[in-house]
Amino acid sequence: MSLFIDEQFLFFMNVDHYVTSFSYLQIPKRDNLPPFFRRLLERIMRNGVLPFVRILSLILDSGFSFKGVKRFPEYMLEMSDGTKLATDVYLPKKVYKKRSKCPTMLIRLPYWKDSFSYLAHFYAIHGFAVVLQDVRGCAHSEGFNFYLLADRSDGLETLQWIKKQFWYNGKIGMNGGSYFGLTQLCVSFKNEGILTCISPAICSTLNLWNSSGGLNIHSLTTAMYRILLNITVNREKPPVDLLPREIQERYLNPTTALYNDPLEKQSSILKFSDFKDLNLDKVKRKIAEHYLNNHVNFKKRNFSLFFKFLNDFLFHQKIEKDTERMLGLLDYAVEHVEQPVFMLAGWQDMFLEHQLKDFLELQKNANDFVKKHSKMVIGPWAHAESGHPESTLFNAGMLMFYKLFLNKQWFDYWLKEKRSTFTDIDKPPIKYWVMGRNLWRYTDYWPPKEIRYRKLYLHSDGDANSMKVHGKLSPKYPKEEPPDQYEFDPMNPVITRGGRNLDILKGSHDQKDAEQRLDVLVYTSNVLQKGIEITGLVKMVLFAASSAQDTDFMVKLVDVFPNGKAYNILDAGIRARFRNGISAPSLINPDEIIKYTIELGNTSNLFRKGHRIRLEITSSNFPRFDINSNLGGKGKPFEYMKAVQKIYHDKNHPSYLIMPVYSKSNK
Repeated sequence: MSLFIDEQFLFFMNVDHYVTSFSYLQIPKRDNLPPFFRRLLERIMRNGVLPFVRILSLILDSGFSFKGVKRFPEYMLEMSDGTKLATDVYLPKKVYKKRSKCPTMLIRLPYWKDSFSYLAHFYAIHGFAVVLQDVRGCAHSEGFNFYLLADRSDGLETLQWIKKQFWYNGKIGMNGGSYFGLTQLCVSFKNEGILTCISPAICSTLNLWNSSGGLNIHSLTTAMYRILLNITVNREKPPVDLLPREIQERYLNPTTALYNDPLEKQSSILKFSDFKDLNLDKVKRKIAEHYLNNHVNFKKRNFSLFFKFLNDFLFHQKIEKDTERMLGLLDYAVEHVEQPVFMLAGWQDMFLEHQLKDFLELQKNANDFVKKHSKMVIGPWAHAESGHPESTLFNAGMLMFYKLFLNKQWFDYWLKEKRSTFTDIDKPPIKYWVMGRNLWRYTDYWPPKEIRYRKLYLHSDGDANSMKVHGKLSPKYPKEEPPDQYEFDPMNPVITRGGRNLDILKGSHDQKDAEQRLDVLVYTSNVLQKGIEITGLVKMVLFAASSAQDTDFMVKLVDVFPNGKAYNILDAGIRARFRNGISAPSLINPDEIIKYTIELGNTSNLFRKGHRIRLEITSSNFPRFDINSNLGGKGKPFEYMKAVQKIYHDKNHPSYLIMPVYSKSNK
């Protein structure tokens, strides 16, 4: 696999620089399932899935069904450019025998459709025709993997094909999460009303790379590389995703994450915005011209070209991600969304901030019909995993996630016109889970009108990195206090332990390892005499100085339980050069005290009576984010310097947390 990575990168691969491990990050490296059981599971999923789906349906409160399913042989559906997409059709057996009509569920995904046959069987036993399709360039489908750029045109053509089938009754829905949530959003607008409803989960139209205070989402980018590599190279789903040495380095070796871009952005050869308003033929032409290969056959995989595209897109930063929207959604217009949308999100999911903005934009600018009937549910989940230690089978745990993911009641309401099934249709549009209080709540607005903002100020005697003392969080305004100080060594970064991640450990976990470090400042409130609920956007105002001309500051909000375990709720950071925005980078003067405003993100969490509120402040969070070299764009690749960081919290430089405190009395 090393042929896709440049030689300079290979030169710096060194196991001596590893600062963490796959077990700590909880990344599967090998298949731990014995071959016999793996083959048995594959056989069950291929041939014995129906009993499993019937039981699953009962567990998820979707009803038990004895109805049979007719699965047609794989059909290669030809697109207008001649590329064929692997497509499976599942029909309720009764519909197949009588050649009658029923609503259709379209699911377009890159993750090997055969491994998701249980989804198709689930909907088919409940009376839906299901079209399950591998997207272009992935799994069994032909063609080049354009990463979303072909998914609008391919999706619309597939919808038109469905209209011509004997079972088509005028109603089509779409479902799926993450990438196959994006394939729904790609066709959600200007679609001539062909879709009746959609249910995109844990995904967003907005560009994931436009966030994080100027920080680069290092592990997420690495995970996407790994995923795109696997779905493109492997016709069948492998037991464990490919994990070549180069990708291992990016997770474990901080050298691979060093950031030292020049202050003035170099003109990139290719930009996301270059693809705006281009149809698929023009997209092909643009890529062919860029790689000086006008004879490329885009009906084939073309691995050599794909690896160049993938490296430029994700590793080498040679394709500038300069747009508001994701590829495939560059022309998205919310006012042209033509069907109700059900968005499923999680407080610990990487898409949460973007997805919430998507829904608020829908509520503001969509047509009245879409506004009235669209819904958003935010639970305590990470990216299709549990996100909070108190999520259980009996509240908002993963059973609830999968029930809402399958969303049978929503599809029954819109596709079968069973108006009694979806009981939330007339309730406020946003339903969210309050962590710690462990209950669901509805709201018409975000943030809710019941919040008021309160400040908690940082305090210490200059010893906030002492394990025995720590700093304090208090509503009391500071007076004269010495700053806290620590040394930031880019080659000894703080290791990520949970949060809004894709592949590495997700969700809320005990932060004891980070809090024992001398380069992590810890500020903790007194034990709460009564609970404090925060619901909305949390911010941090931080006064800080650095010996470097460019550096990073990270802030983590933590819920400390009575047993001493400290669970992360939110974390974010800022790159000093981008303190005035991504479009206005500038270096800082060494040792100058600068005010930073950091958005930690949205959440809803009750810090219960007996708990404590805690902040952790440091300068790295690897491998979640890349690591500042502290060189301000100077020096050679892979060089770095240590920096002395000072955090101020005196009367002239009050650093404080801004909390959206919820109370019914605030109405």
